[in-house]
Amino acid sequence: MRTLFIADLHLSENHPQVCTAFFNFLQHETENVQALYILGDLFEVWIGDDEHTPLMDEVALKLSAYASENNIQVYYIHGNRDFMLGKKFARQSSMQLLPEHCEIDLYGNNTLILHGDTLCLADKNYQKMRKVIHNPILQLLFNLLPLSLRKKIGWKIRTASQSKKVYKNREIMGVTEDEVKRLMEKHNTQTLIHGHTHQVACHNMSIKGKPAQRYDVGDWYTNLSYVEAQQDKIELVIRPIDYYDNDQPR
Repeated sequence: MRTLFIADLHLSENHPQVCTAFFNFLQHETENVQALYILGDLFEVWIGDDEHTPLMDEVALKLSAYASENNIQVYYIHGNRDFMLGKKFARQSSMQLLPEHCEIDLYGNNTLILHGDTLCLADKNYQKMRKVIHNPILQLLFNLLPLSLRKKIGWKIRTASQSKKVYKNREIMGVTEDEVKRLMEKHNTQTLIHGHTHQVACHNMSIKGKPAQRYDVGDWYTNLSYVEAQQDKIELVIRPIDYYDNDQPR
């Protein structure tokens, strides 16, 4: 049996090749799959479950079919772009929402999964903003605004975030190793799987004197990548973005 982990697809109408790759992934990656974990930022921006676009509806339909037709559990952890994704869309997509830091039993191994933005403590400006936008009272007030106004605010924040990212170096965008170790020790785990940094890699380390691994699943901008866990191994899979094109994996 297999368990798959993906993150940071940033689906939008502006990147049809990523949408196609994702839909083809759902079509082909079904054999012996028990569960699919989506570790945030599935969408480029999310301003509320009351917004409906053809892409959002298609994603919900494809995910729901993927889960029901193949008897696969689909789980979701919010990212920094789609932290407002709610229970309504989760139900439409047959997804189960998980807490931001979640321990799972991965074939007998206690594993910590998360989006990854809480690991990037060097990005101090983002961490300050995160405290504000994750305030439940402010989120409630935001949802009371007209949809048209929320769209303008959402895309303004997205544009500002993208422009600032250009000036951030890799160290600021990357994880803080001390925070990684602190969390792994706190959750008593030797395996951590996350996204957010877009720095796809498997990192070997030592936690409490024992070998440990941190998997960054990467984004889907130029290649598609995911973590695949089986009973006897965990591996990071990286493939060309068009790997599933023409309905036949190469």
